[in-house]
Amino acid sequence: MKELKDYSGRYVPNLRYEDFSKEVLVKLLRAYSREVNLLAAYWGEEVRNRLGREAEKECLLSTWKRMGKHETGWAMEAGNIRGNDVETYVKATQLMGSFAQGLFKYDFDLKSRNHAVLTVNHCPAFESLEKLGDLDYLDWVCTVLEEEAMKAYVRPVNPAIEVKCLRAGRRRSKEEVHCRWEFRLQE
Repeated sequence: MKELKDYSGRYVPNLRYEDFSKEVLVKLLRAYSREVNLLAAYWGEEVRNRLGREAEKECLLSTWKRMGKHETGWAMEAGNIRGNDVETYVKATQLMGSFAQGLFKYDFDLKSRNHAVLTVNHCPAFESLEKLGDLDYLDWVCTVLEEEAMKAYVRPVNPAIEVKCLRAGRRRSKEEVHCRWEFRLQE
């Protein structure tokens, strides 16, 4: 079968992802990334509406911490990524569905195999919370939730990788990046 550039034609029995072009697969990956991030936001909102903000925070924190080992492992398996240094973590992160390029705009500055700085210039959750004016919750998501989740995501690569927040939470100006994080493994 010729690679499908879209699925506008007739129904294809036994359709597989392998039947699509690279461009369609990239669009699907970004759609799935939006889905997983929106699902977490909607789920958190439902918990908050029924049980309150503190329960929402506890549930979100627990969920993302639990997801770390799975998503990191799946990305490493899919990309045949091996190793236990910061570079290994950076490579796995580039393949994670919940942090897809195009939906998020970010850059890693890989200073060495054991040291990297992540700068996030655009985060949909940050944009949404900032627009809503929910700045206390934005501060919690960007500092507490993200730091604990990142620690859980680096753990499958190497529990000794240190995660340090360089900038997160509400901005002083629109030109300021959404967040910046440092990852370091002592040599």
